[in-house]
Parts: sequence; structure tokens; C-alpha cells
Amino acid sequence: MMKKLLTALLASSLLLTACTGGGGKETAKKDIDLSSYPIETDVTLTYFRALSASISTLVENYAETDFAKELSKRTGVNVEYLHPSAGNTSESINLMIASNELPDIIENNWVTGYPGGAVKAMNERVIVDIGQYKEYAPALFKIFADNPEYDKSSKTDEGKYYGFPLIMGSPRLCISNGPAVRMDWVRELGLEAPETIEDWEIMLTAFKEKKGAVAPLSLNSGGISQLIAMLGAKNGAYIKDGKVVYGPTQPEYKEALTIASDWFKKGLLDNNVASVDSKMLSSQILTGKTGAALVAGGSGIGTYMPSGVLEDPDFDLCGVKFPVKNKGEVNSFAAVSHAITGNGTAAITSQCKYPELAAKFLDYLYTDEGYMFGNFGIEGKTYEMKDGVPTYTELITKNPDGLKMNQALGMNVRAGTGTAFSCDPGYIDQYYALPQQQAALDAWVLSVEEGRKMTLPTVMPTSEESEEYANIMAEVEKHKEQMLIKFIMGIEPMDKFDDFVKDLKKLNVERAMEIQTAALKRYNKR
Repeated sequence: MMKKLLTALLASSLLLTACTGGGGKETAKKDIDLSSYPIETDVTLTYFRALSASISTLVENYAETDFAKELSKRTGVNVEYLHPSAGNTSESINLMIASNELPDIIENNWVTGYPGGAVKAMNERVIVDIGQYKEYAPALFKIFADNPEYDKSSKTDEGKYYGFPLIMGSPRLCISNGPAVRMDWVRELGLEAPETIEDWEIMLTAFKEKKGAVAPLSLNSGGISQLIAMLGAKNGAYIKDGKVVYGPTQPEYKEALTIASDWFKKGLLDNNVASVDSKMLSSQILTGKTGAALVAGGSGIGTYMPSGVLEDPDFDLCGVKFPVKNKGEVNSFAAVSHAITGNGTAAITSQCKYPELAAKFLDYLYTDEGYMFGNFGIEGKTYEMKDGVPTYTELITKNPDGLKMNQALGMNVRAGTGTAFSCDPGYIDQYYALPQQQAALDAWVLSVEEGRKMTLPTVMPTSEESEEYANIMAEVEKHKEQMLIKFIMGIEPMDKFDDFVKDLKKLNVERAMEIQTAALKRYNKR
């Protein structure tokens, strides 16, 4: 059956790599003792999931990683992993559904990554309610019992559980991007780390006039939402006074755009803001053309710092707080996430012949032993206990084979791969090894608590609502993106903003927010 699936996917140019061998559904139904690990069984489960970018150049299949091998050893379950080609997860899932050939487990965001969401996926018998197998997943359901918000985020409004989630419990795991500045320049110019928007303008002006920065503040063109958040507004839907509103229709959005447009005119904001890619941004930061940027803590600061100090020993790109209007305030508009967002959720499909076995296998990583293994690997090999703290060994931090830390992690642990398990903040605290990264995390995390109050949880509109919402927002977002850049670059004057809001309302944005508000109310009643 799986070979037929592979043939179909390959014929559609969706490269799907897998281990050879029969899937679990080809084996006659049999009784399996699921009382403890390792489980004694010759059943092979098939598991569809994207192959993490960090290891995609190292292995062709997840089964080749040391982590997958050890996981099978500990659980006693052999797993055949199936992978879509990069960026084709949704297309591959759709093709599997159309061909009526489903693996046992599919990892996906079933809240936002499936048309109609998790409710429709269950109604259409693509995936099943794992609540019926809770006796085989005691570790996960204990976590749910101990954490009511996790429980609410992992089920539908009707109380059905759609899968085994990725849990990012610590606030330190729930923000990964933010502002960073050349602190060596800040010190040289006699300034302090900026806190207010006014501080930022003073600093950026000094970068331009005294350091010769041609793009004092820059960002990847995909990070415009971060710029808006940095200036005190939201570029999408958020919660305000118990209702869901669309950020671009709110007064603070006009204020943020006005500042961004003013900085653009003054030459403080990159004049290529609409087209900067990651390669261009990297070049500008490392050649002194940019003194401040909106970056990721890992792939951003973690990449720029080692390269920057090779050219300039004083190079110091350090994360700082999101700016606010008045000193002492907290910016609550930063892009933060809840502990469970739907990402990386492993669902058991309706065609799984051994759903109890699948549930028991997936539950292992939520046990105490599985938690340590998923986050830190094997004691004595990938981590050691130091003063009661699990600490990665040099196999991870200074890999003898020359692997980058994210690659070594991807080969040996689950942390950092965005897949189903419960993540420990000890992972990010060690992955962000540089003081500049730690400063970034300490500064950015200040926005998480307030930011979560504004951030939509895993709300689930009905299938009909989802379709209506998607149709409305496709047009709304298209118009917003076109006008956003025009306002920032001064192509459209800010006195046209009210007309812009009227246009969004004509496109039915208020109806879209009504749908989300109704879904939020149902979520709160779960």
C-alpha cells in the first residue's frame, strides 16, 4: 500500500522519501501488550512528517537519525517515515487523501494547515479523536489534566482531541524574533540601549550621520509585520476588549505607519524595505551598512555574530527590547505564541489499523523518561547532569564531525524540530549560547505575557465559517499588503489611510472578525 502511495506522489513530482518495508496495515490484526515499554511487536507504523531543514542535507529519511533509532529501541516500535519534498506538506497530504491511501500517523498543523481545520479533518474521517485512546496515552492526558489551557488548545469546541501536540510551555520558547542593534556602535556614540521609539529615532539618526549606515534599520521583506509590531500595532487579527479585531483598521496602525513612513523619508529605514531578502540583509549587517535589524535569535544573531567578529573584533549585534512609547511600558504587539498552536501535531489517521499502538508510541515522549530523551537525548552521550541541570555535551555544542549545533540537535534530540513532544526551556537556553542571544531572549520574552493576551489561541471556526473567512481574508490581505508598502514608501499619503480602512470594510473584514470572535467565544467555553 505504501509503495502505491509513493508511486502516486512521485508521479505528481512531490518527492516523498521513505524506508522500504511493509506498513502496519499490511499485517494481520493481532493482540499487542501495551502495558509497558519497550513494546513487543513486529508491527511497523507509517509516519508522515516533514524532514527538518536542519538535517535535510545530512539524511534522506528521519529513520537514519540517531534519535529515531533510539526512539524505536525504547518504545519497541519500528517506524517507516514518509517525507514530502520541501514546502509540499499540504499538497502531499491532499494527494494521500485523494488516493485514499493514508499512513498511520500524519504530522501537520490541523488547526490552520487543513482546509476547514481539525473539525473537518475528523468529520471527513481523515484523522480520529485520540480521546478514545486516552488509556494508551496516560502521560499526555495527565499533562492536559494538570494544564487546563493545554487541554483547551488541543481539542475542538465539541471536546474531541485532534492529535499529540507540540508543547512549548515556557515563555522563553514562545518568541524567536525581535530587534537587535550594533551595541558596539551604541557605546561608541555615547548612547544607551534604546527603549522608546524616540530613543530608536535618535540612535538610527546617529547611525546614519556618524557611522555612515545607508540602511540604519533593515529587515527581511517578510518581516514587515515585525516592523509594525515594533512601532506599536498589529498587522493582522488580534484580541481587543474580548473581541477579535483586524489590526490595520485600528488607530494605532495609522500611528505605526506614520512613523515607518517618516523613517523611510529620513533615510532611517532601508529604502529597499519591500525587497530585502536574507542574503542582502546579511550582507548589509556584516558590512556596516545596517546598524539595527529585526532578526531571529538563532539563525540571525547566531549566524551574524561569528561572521561579524572575523572582520571586526568589536562587532556586537545584540538583541534589545521591543520599543514602546513611554519608558517602563511593555510592547504587547510582538509576535508571540501560546504554548500550543497546532504546529507539529501528530494525528492518528482513520486508516491506522493499530491506533492503540500508535497512541502508545506517540505518548512515550510525554512521559518523564521521554521528556528527558526528547529534549536532551542520551545521558553520557548528548548530555550530562551538571549541578542538577541537563547540559549538552560537545557532541551537540562542538560536534567533532563539524555539524552546526542545530544539525547536531536535529540528529540526536527532538527539541528544535517543531514536532510532537513537550519542549524544555533548557534547550533554547543552551542553543542560544552567545551572550548576545541570551540578551535577546531576555529582552524579547518581556513581551510574551502581555502579547499572549492579544494573540488568538487555537480557535476553530466551523467548516462553513472557515471557508467564508478564507475567501474574505484572501482579498483583505491582498489589498492590505499592496497598500502597506505604498504607505511606508510614501507612494500613498497618510491622509488616504481612512479610505484604506473603508476599502477593507467594503471587502467584508468586519464579517471575518465576527467569525473569529464567535470562534473565540466557543474556545473560551471549552
